[in-house]
Amino acid sequence: MISDGDHKSDRGLFQEISDFWSAQLNNEIFLRDYPWISRGSKDYFDIILAARQRFIYYFADMITFLKTSPNTRLLEVGCGMGTDAFVFAREGFHVTGIDLASAHLELAKQLFSLYGLSGDFALGNAEELPFPSGRFGSAYSFGVLHHTPDTGMAIQEIYRVLEPGGRAVLMLYHRHSLNNLVHGVTGKGFENARQEAGKETADAPVTQRFSKSEVRRMCSAFRHTRICTEYAYGAGWGKVYQLTPKPIYGLLSKVLGWHLVVYLQK
Repeated sequence: MISDGDHKSDRGLFQEISDFWSAQLNNEIFLRDYPWISRGSKDYFDIILAARQRFIYYFADMITFLKTSPNTRLLEVGCGMGTDAFVFAREGFHVTGIDLASAHLELAKQLFSLYGLSGDFALGNAEELPFPSGRFGSAYSFGVLHHTPDTGMAIQEIYRVLEPGGRAVLMLYHRHSLNNLVHGVTGKGFENARQEAGKETADAPVTQRFSKSEVRRMCSAFRHTRICTEYAYGAGWGKVYQLTPKPIYGLLSKVLGWHLVVYLQK
């Protein structure tokens, strides 16, 4: 756990994280076969939205869980370009999204404007949420909190801003996974590093992986915790993903999945 003094002295690292994710638009991995698509266009968002629906096959389960929250005010911590917030808004949630990366936030606003949806988006740090306690009925953070230095602090902050009975869904990277093993063996970066002059750019400044027991400890303040293992691997695996029979992929996902999907109730 990072102390208050360490936290305040670590502003340079948060700026490094912000700069990385402003330059690294991770969902653009789904556009590798569409080099002619303009960033921020309707086609751009439609392709990404369709791809996320296909790869994040358990999205409906997360929505169903959060729909039983005390109210429709939903906070997304690390909203990126707003593609998941978009789905929640269409499901009737009143969405607030925060992110460290301004480039992502501009795209989120553009997406909501293109489709005439309403949502609030602002710069924000997961470890210091700029909201009063008990503000939201639900919270959601997908693939984000393992990229902040003190993931436990970020989870405490989510607990704080939820009202009693509020629900949260988090996705964190799984240490004991096939994907983690392969990345360790190959030495490849975890995030969708771009190619520059034939070389991969630097990986994310912070990428943590957790065991289920570590996640349970970080979430111990919550009344109920349920952890599911999902997503053996995805778009980054190219033809391996495409050629894996669905039954085998499903088994690998449940046993050695890369995503720890955490369902929480305050």
